[in-house]
Amino acid sequence: MAKIAASKQDLMIKEEISKLQEILSEISEEKQKAAAKLIERVAFMTVTLQILEDDIKRKGPTYKFKQGAQEMIVENPSQKSYNTMINRYTAAYDKLFSLLPKEAPKDDGDGFEAFVNGR
Repeated sequence: MAKIAASKQDLMIKEEISKLQEILSEISEEKQKAAAKLIERVAFMTVTLQILEDDIKRKGPTYKFKQGAQEMIVENPSQKSYNTMINRYTAAYDKLFSLLPKEAPKDDGDGFEAFVNGR
């Protein structure tokens, strides 16, 4: 997936935006408007992380760097970008999903009623 055309990347981002909008369709219209830019950023980061992951899988997290007589193992720039972005991606996703309505906890009881009724 590395080195994909900008048009293909834009299409992938639009698809991801649609997925997120579908998930967040339960929230109020005001919250949807407020979250629109965050949805776009999360969609961009999702696609970018997929591209970075592909590059890391192909090239590895580190590579041998040689300059003159000096040789060393260095971190793949894709790995460095991925590590930075994944933390921000997780935080942005948490913000998005905090907008969803909270589900009421199911009260299954402590099992005592089931025990008594089962006798």
